[in-house]
Amino acid sequence: MKSNQHNMKPLWIFFLLSLLFVTLLAFPGILLHYGLIQAEIPFIPLVVLGSWTPNIAAFLVIAFVIKQKGGIRKLFNRWTMWKAPIWWYLVAASPLLISAVAALLYHLIDAQSNFSGDRPEYAMLFAFLILSLITGAMGEELGWRGFALPWVQTKFNALFASLIIGLVWGIWHLPLWFTGMGWEDMSFWLFTYNCIAMSVIFTWICNSTRGNMVLVTLFHMFYNFGFGLMGELWNVPADKGILYLSIMLTLYATAILIVYGPVSLSKNRAIPVDKNTKEWIT
Repeated sequence: MKSNQHNMKPLWIFFLLSLLFVTLLAFPGILLHYGLIQAEIPFIPLVVLGSWTPNIAAFLVIAFVIKQKGGIRKLFNRWTMWKAPIWWYLVAASPLLISAVAALLYHLIDAQSNFSGDRPEYAMLFAFLILSLITGAMGEELGWRGFALPWVQTKFNALFASLIIGLVWGIWHLPLWFTGMGWEDMSFWLFTYNCIAMSVIFTWICNSTRGNMVLVTLFHMFYNFGFGLMGELWNVPADKGILYLSIMLTLYATAILIVYGPVSLSKNRAIPVDKNTKEWIT
């Protein structure tokens, strides 16, 4: 493969394709929500496919822009990195604790809180857990953290790379606020802030484990699942849930910055990225 050391065009193409694809897939729902069309739209397939657009964009860039033979397979292989210290699996599951504490804070602080509510069935919770895995978690992370994060870190330090990825990641969700699916119940800007804070955590995980996509995918899954639990199990409204989660994520990301520093966000001073190929070093 030719040197990509000074060529950032594939990264920009990836960002543009990710934003374009998700907007196109959300467009029928937007038209329906505003009464511009009357049709039966299969929302679940569109949501699943839309959640995979960062991965799809990365695959297309690897195959047709970089033209890296075996590049897609190498990216998928990052989902086989199961051998990791138990500590990192606890980190991957930590969003469940974050969500629980955020819900507790809401009920302790907010005067309008009401803890009473119907308990969801375990089958429904399990189904939501699986949906959280195969949509946002698996659909996005090979793109954002597997492909884009190494590229951005060849130009910027770990913290600034996290801010860039987090901002684009937040904007990527914007079409959902116009589909009438409930996303509009919470602040888009606060949601985007949470994406940025969580990107700092993801970069810490990746730079500490040489781009382990198993761990970041599980973290993403448990975050989505935990946010769902806040509403379904702990009766926290979406707008309040995203607010109290922002407090927890700020504390989490700040602790990482204090302990590990902004340059690499890990105990290793060197970021584990090949500056020529812009891939994670295994």
